[in-house]
Amino acid sequence: MLGKKAPDFSLESSNGLSVSLDQLRGSFVVLIFYPANDTPTCDRQLAEANLNLQEFLQSNARVFGVNTASTAKQKEYCQRKRLEFPILSDPGGRVARQFKAHTWWLPLNRRTVVVVNPQGNICFYKRGFPTAEEILSAIKNAAAQSDSG
Repeated sequence: MLGKKAPDFSLESSNGLSVSLDQLRGSFVVLIFYPANDTPTCDRQLAEANLNLQEFLQSNARVFGVNTASTAKQKEYCQRKRLEFPILSDPGGRVARQFKAHTWWLPLNRRTVVVVNPQGNICFYKRGFPTAEEILSAIKNAAAQSDSG
């Protein structure tokens, strides 16, 4: 997936807005695909992104969680966990499948972080729980390459 054009998508967010990759062109887009709300690792991963949100924004990056729960559940979760970035609802995991971030044996996302650069190409792709520092470093490196090229 790394270096490839990111598949476009349009999903409803926890704040009630439709979000498409195309409308975010010009910014880095951080997609945190995760299995489920209210699980220890997922909660920790989203909390870390939330703690570093200002740094992401200063790096011209928009952050989104992505999982298969309904928008109503996403909204309640974001409010309860005080997340300052939206979660996109991907019922059935259609978008997760496009990004190869869906499990084939369960109807859940596979923990994967994808960063799409301002031109629409995937510049970071990692399974698991990369740290915010690792993701921000990849964004800064991609921005520097873009500026020099």
